[in-house]
Amino acid sequence: MAARSSADSPVVDRLDRQILQGLRLAPRVPFARLAAVLAVSEQTVARRYQRMRTAGLIRVFGQANPERLPGTTYWTLRIYCRPGTAATTAQALARRTDTSWVTIGAGGVELSCTVQVTEGRDGPEGLLHHLPRAANVLSLSAHQVLHRFVGRGETDWIAGDDQLGADQLERLLDGTEPGMPVGEDLRVAARGDARVEPGDRPLLRALATDGRTGYAALAAVTGWTQRRVALRLGALIEAEAVYFDTEVAATLMGFRAAASLWITVAPADLAAVGARLADHRQLAWAAAVTGTATITAAALCRDAQELYRYLTTEVAAIPEIRTCETVPVQSRVKHAVSIVDGGVLGGPVL
Repeated sequence: MAARSSADSPVVDRLDRQILQGLRLAPRVPFARLAAVLAVSEQTVARRYQRMRTAGLIRVFGQANPERLPGTTYWTLRIYCRPGTAATTAQALARRTDTSWVTIGAGGVELSCTVQVTEGRDGPEGLLHHLPRAANVLSLSAHQVLHRFVGRGETDWIAGDDQLGADQLERLLDGTEPGMPVGEDLRVAARGDARVEPGDRPLLRALATDGRTGYAALAAVTGWTQRRVALRLGALIEAEAVYFDTEVAATLMGFRAAASLWITVAPADLAAVGARLADHRQLAWAAAVTGTATITAAALCRDAQELYRYLTTEVAAIPEIRTCETVPVQSRVKHAVSIVDGGVLGGPVL
């Protein structure tokens, strides 16, 4: 896809940012409830969402929870390439079915990506086995993702100074989706700790394309009744086997200085520092990892000056941080992918 010029970028105002924050917090929230929270009409919310979705500003998707897939681990790779080969290597990585978040950084010589490793399935063709022997790769470090730190930063960066208020957040998250089973229906549906099964693939494929797909459309693609769709989806959500998420195009919202942070703290301080970082508005993601650095995070700032201020004030204010390596992001070749029944929807391998 060709890069979008600044002239083509959508204009995002306060209401747009609040809609995006609302959807980040509750991806399948009914437009009627979101409209009531924002004191606008349902038609206004629906129209603005469709405009932003068409412009590539937001994508809502559902997927199997990787943490509930037995024998599956996630790793963040740092790959140093021969000069002039990073783009080609990144495209090859993006075509694999087990990779996501493929990024070129550090002046075009370092790649990073997330790779899914499934026990018993990743033999000689697995990426961790194959990459060290690739001609374009000079060095490789692999860091297992141990724990994701969840905090306000994941949504606060979207709205900036236009955050939803505490009362708005309470109303937004109060109640269930229309048609979703509740009470005894949900307890019965979820009995047995539901897991993703092969028969769920049509359902998850539809939700991977559009996480806001309604029950009527889901019934059409699965061949089930709407009630069966609602009960099955409710059971999977209740069992945390399926979840919904959003991708928001940070660059289209004016965040031009993205960077990967590799932070070192002592094991005794890991949980507390990670939780504190997760509440930073400038961080869209933070996790504990193995390796020399114990925390990795994705920073989003509007320009280099803002990134500098963040590093020298909020990061510097955490005395337990021993080191912080900053790797600027030059371009992102691949975003998230959707997992279906232990596999990933994607293309050919490297």
